[in-house]
Amino acid sequence: MYVAKLSPTQTCLADVKVVQGKRMNEEDDMFPALSRRVIELVSRIRLCLFEIDAATALRLRAECHSLLNATRKAEGESRSSLLVGICTPEERLHFVRAAQRFSRLGRIVHQAEQIVSSIPEIAGKVDVQDIESFKPIYMMAEVELRDAVLSILRDDAQLAYGVAKKDEDLDALYAAEIKRIFQSASTALFYDFRVGTNLLFILRAIERIGDHAKTLAVPSFYLLTAQKMGCISETVC
Repeated sequence: MYVAKLSPTQTCLADVKVVQGKRMNEEDDMFPALSRRVIELVSRIRLCLFEIDAATALRLRAECHSLLNATRKAEGESRSSLLVGICTPEERLHFVRAAQRFSRLGRIVHQAEQIVSSIPEIAGKVDVQDIESFKPIYMMAEVELRDAVLSILRDDAQLAYGVAKKDEDLDALYAAEIKRIFQSASTALFYDFRVGTNLLFILRAIERIGDHAKTLAVPSFYLLTAQKMGCISETVC
């Protein structure tokens, strides 16, 4: 019986395709695991922030650093798959989408790290009641993140669209809170510049978590519907 033999080049190409297939499967497995860790981290930081727990904040900062490295590694592996140059259009799209998702998760972790870095700076200088008004904004950002991840895992365009609508509400709450801070002479901003600056850093980081959650969900909506969200800027879409 005649058995066709592959040339060294063909064998190499076949090996590359096998590796790429394994990487696609690995990335499909990595996103749920990493996104779950990010969601859990953001939830724990909420508890730490609204108790102004400086000791816990220091431990969470180390976790942020570790998780940030994990997201960067996953993004790098996705991008390296594109450099091989032997991808079908479907595989290329898969790797690009994976890299974008890991990048967004990394940016969310970066903002979370900004929050825990600021908690020790306000500990003992502000009361829990002073940041109580931040809680609705944080909760909305947390919901956005969870829904953005679910929209990807479930291929749910409606859920992705809902994330964008929630982000509009979050932006409105953020703008109102910034206005309140600068108009209220009773806020810590007017008594201690460093404390006030860290409060603004925290508030801005919360708002940015929501923004990155939105940009995590937008590509899913576009790929599932082939339509752009009218309420989202062209630069995001």
